[in-house]
Amino acid sequence: MKKQWSTIKEGIIQRKKVIMTVSIASVLLFGGAAGTAVYAVNKGNLSEDEAVKMISEKLGGEVTQFEKDWDQPMIYEMTVKTKEGYQDVDVDAEKGEILSQEMEDDDDEDMSTQQAVETAKVSSDQAEKIALKAVDGQVTDMELDSENGTLVYELEIKQGQKEYDVVVDATTGKVLKNQLED
Repeated sequence: MKKQWSTIKEGIIQRKKVIMTVSIASVLLFGGAAGTAVYAVNKGNLSEDEAVKMISEKLGGEVTQFEKDWDQPMIYEMTVKTKEGYQDVDVDAEKGEILSQEMEDDDDEDMSTQQAVETAKVSSDQAEKIALKAVDGQVTDMELDSENGTLVYELEIKQGQKEYDVVVDATTGKVLKNQLED
């Protein structure tokens, strides 16, 4: 009887070793795969700081507004204050190439981007956090805009297969709109 218990005990210990080995291997495998996926998504992307520094030097100005456009390929949208005035610049986030560049038109009825940035009491980062509290997901687009005389951040948030439009007041931080897109 003792011999049978000893054999059973050894079998259980052997199974536990196999289960532990398989579990550890699985964790390492999936952890490595996740790390590789994150690296592949971000591989070659300029950081926000690198992009701002590069464009500031290239255009001889100061970046006054910065937004990420999460579409593929990811684009950094910037407003740059130069000696000639304000320029709207789109930059490839991976290669750092300027994709488009245009001077802002001061004759617009709407306030200039610089005036909007100076008027906004809520930063774009704060607006993003506020919107993500309203809708849990990933911000795919964000713009600072004037809507009916109110300065607002307009955000698109993807949640699985759904997409939401969220509007945050740039002065108060209040969510003005939270609507599922059709």
